[in-house]
Amino acid sequence: MATATTRLTHIGLPVTDLAKSIAFYEKWAGMKVQERPTDPVGIKGARMAQKKGDFTISLLEMPMQMALPMPGVMHLGLDCTSRAQVDKIATAAKKAGILISGPVDSGPDLGYQTYISDPDGNSLEFSFGQSVGLAED
Repeated sequence: MATATTRLTHIGLPVTDLAKSIAFYEKWAGMKVQERPTDPVGIKGARMAQKKGDFTISLLEMPMQMALPMPGVMHLGLDCTSRAQVDKIATAAKKAGILISGPVDSGPDLGYQTYISDPDGNSLEFSFGQSVGLAED
């Protein structure tokens, strides 16, 4: 059971090509490899964050049949500083052939958003103006 001392630290994301996925998250999400943990069963992985101590994604290289993309509306969300930044990302993603949708204004709760695909078909949402923030203690 979660307590006041429990905090969310990461999400594990299965990928089929670790190097390709690291390059994607470095370019599109501004993340850097924080560490490459050693797994006793031989799974290659990398923990990435935008800066040390931030929320982390743990990329875990898996065989194709185990690295299924996030289904439906599941996604990783990134907050942008302006609508113009969302537009810039959408334009670059379209040129790269990885734009899923957007940008679109979805109102005050969901904000202005666009979605792109990582190398394994997982979705990244870039948004401006969402009412998502850190919980108060």
